[in-house]
Amino acid sequence: MTRMPYVPLAILTLACLTSLAAAAEPAATTPKPTGTWTGTSTCVGNHPACKDEVVVYRFMPIAGEPLKVRLLADKILAGKRVPMGALEFTIAGSRLSGEFQRNTTHGLWEFRIAGDTMEGTLVLLPSRELGRRVSVHRVSDDQVPAAPAIEDYGP
Repeated sequence: MTRMPYVPLAILTLACLTSLAAAAEPAATTPKPTGTWTGTSTCVGNHPACKDEVVVYRFMPIAGEPLKVRLLADKILAGKRVPMGALEFTIAGSRLSGEFQRNTTHGLWEFRIAGDTMEGTLVLLPSRELGRRVSVHRVSDDQVPAAPAIEDYGP
C-alpha cells in the first residue's frame, strides 16, 4: 500500500483558497460595456456610399436583461452628435453582438472589449463581407459633444 505524502493542513487550505480566488477572478473582471465610447468607424471594401466617421456610442443597460445592452449610436458632424440609430446587443463575456436590418442592409455588429478600449466589425449579410471596422475608447460625457435626446433614436 502506498502512503500519501504528508501535507500540512494549512498549506492544503491555502492552495484550495488560491485556486478558488483564481477561478472567481474572471467573473469579477468581466468588462462592462455600459457608458460612453468614442473613436472611429472606418469603411472596408468597395462601398461608394460608405463614409469614414468619428462616432460616439452610448451603451445603456436594459431593465431586467443583464446580458443585453442598448446602443445609441451617433456620428460627429460639424462638431455635433447626429443620431444614427439604436440597436440591442447581447453580451457574452467580453464580446457584444447585435444583428440589424435597415432598408436593404442586413448586418451583424460584433465588438470585443479590452479594458477601456473596444474593437469591432460590421459584417454584411448574407454575403459575410466585412463592411466596417470600429475602434473606440471609453470617455466621460464631458469629453464629447452633448448627447441628442433619447427620443431622437426612435422606438
